[in-house]
Amino acid sequence: MSPAKPGDPALPENQEHYRDLVENSLDLICTHTLDGVLLTVNLAAARSLGYESAALVNRNLHELLAPDLHSELDGYLAVLRERGTATGMVDLQTTAGEKRTWSYISTRRTEGVAAPFVHSVAHDVTEILRAQKALRESEERLRVAAEVGRMYAWEWDPVTDLVRRSAECASILGNDESSPEGVARDYFTFIHPDDGPRLLNVVDTLTPDAPDYRMQYRRTRTDGVLLWLEESGHATFDRAGKLVRLVGMTADITERKQAEAKLQTSEEFSRQIVQKSPVAMLVVNGGLEQKAVVMNDKFTVLFGYTKEDIAEVEDWWPLAYPDESYRTAIREDWQARVAEAIRSQSDIEPMEARVRCKNGAYRYIQFHFAPLGGASLVTFIDLTDQKNAELALANLGRRLIETQEEERSRIGQELHDDLCFELAILGHGMDGLIDMLAGSGAEARERAVKLRKRVAEILLGAAMLSHELHSPKIELLGLGGAVQSLCDEIAGTHHIRVDFVAVDLPTSLPKDISICLFRAAQEALRNSVKHSGADRVRVELSGKNGAIQLSVCDAGVGFDPATAITGPGIGLISMRERINLVKGTMAIHSKPSGGTEIRCSVPISGAVGAVPFQ
Repeated sequence: MSPAKPGDPALPENQEHYRDLVENSLDLICTHTLDGVLLTVNLAAARSLGYESAALVNRNLHELLAPDLHSELDGYLAVLRERGTATGMVDLQTTAGEKRTWSYISTRRTEGVAAPFVHSVAHDVTEILRAQKALRESEERLRVAAEVGRMYAWEWDPVTDLVRRSAECASILGNDESSPEGVARDYFTFIHPDDGPRLLNVVDTLTPDAPDYRMQYRRTRTDGVLLWLEESGHATFDRAGKLVRLVGMTADITERKQAEAKLQTSEEFSRQIVQKSPVAMLVVNGGLEQKAVVMNDKFTVLFGYTKEDIAEVEDWWPLAYPDESYRTAIREDWQARVAEAIRSQSDIEPMEARVRCKNGAYRYIQFHFAPLGGASLVTFIDLTDQKNAELALANLGRRLIETQEEERSRIGQELHDDLCFELAILGHGMDGLIDMLAGSGAEARERAVKLRKRVAEILLGAAMLSHELHSPKIELLGLGGAVQSLCDEIAGTHHIRVDFVAVDLPTSLPKDISICLFRAAQEALRNSVKHSGADRVRVELSGKNGAIQLSVCDAGVGFDPATAITGPGIGLISMRERINLVKGTMAIHSKPSGGTEIRCSVPISGAVGAVPFQ
């Protein structure tokens, strides 16, 4: 384009184009006097600072700059007067309060003008400076990360075989920090012989479509220490597909590898402990839906199942618990316990259940669960022999109770049929004797009356003893009715108050349980009447939590349970033995002058996980 000449019709149009170019330029283009008074300012730049051009013209730069910049402005104007040009950086604040940094160049113009003025052009470099600052901070973070993470950056030129490494490589490889450059083939002299070929061949596997790689290898430091390194690289190719550059990061993972080796050794040691354990064990990972990791031989010996049978815990449930309702109950109980154990990182309360083995037989097992971080240990204690012994003992106890009751009934019946009958005949004879002595002396008749009264007392005592030894009321009235009748008899005979309460008793109970609790109530009431001196006794029978609870309580003189249980009497001992025979418990709460409470609890059905083995 040739410049327009004076008188050329295109001159006004060209001037308009230049004016439009200046006005819309985002660079700050302005003129000002040597005293700092603005003469012109382009519109776009003025608006970027929040002003209109007219609002800036004829204003001194001192008004627009912060007070702490006035001395710099005065120095800037002095340089222009002296040298005619000035360059530098200046911070300008927008009307919104944002500080922007501008790079400027100013020139003084004196020729062809009436008064000297300054022409300035400034470029907003705020974003450039921010980007540079962010880059420096990023580089610093990378440097710190490289130092902390023990890694270094490198670049390899395949043409020259030169490798440039960052300074961090010195502390990792043991190199001289003054020589960050090296030849790649020299590096390979320190690579472990088993890893060298893999590292050498990795370059041949890179393509423009797959330019990245990551691998681990061993290398010897210059001081002979063996390192484990993890290398990540990215290749750059030219348009012809030729490798022209390879950059990457190498991290020292020696400590991690050593930790992994120790962990592997520890895991193998733990695995051997599990395998050699005389107890069946299963190590599982995960939460509630676990997967079997280790199954020891004792597990297979006990149940017959192998790891192929139980790859996941989910496989265990239908095999071990074929009955769906029992399986559901056991599983819900187990998962609730396991969830709580995982949450609290504690062992579960041991749980018991019947388990079906692979051969179809059933074993009674006690389960233990312990969380081990990401895994869990399940142990299985075989209680089958113990439960069978307990069952045999219970059957023996039941037979003993039955035999004892039969013997009591026989003795009671004999007392009723023989002794009581004979005493009744004797009493009748005494009545006749008294009538015959009507005309005799008063002394003889009085003695006969006393003997008759004594015979009646003996007869009553024998009848009561017979009734206690053989009470058919349990069969007729049930446990609650029999104990109620017992309380009424005690109250009537001994003239005391006996309160009886029955709460939630089952409609039917096993005979042995009913007999044991009835006899316990009978003995406790007899002891209270005989020893407490109380005029009121409370008896309570209740059914709750799968057990029958018996409580006999008085406010009498009390006693020392430890002394009483080891004393010559057998009442408390026989009560405890009876309760033990039906797997119950008995507790005595008493102290001198503090009253007495005897509490018995007898289970009537197994809760989930405690079903009697059959």
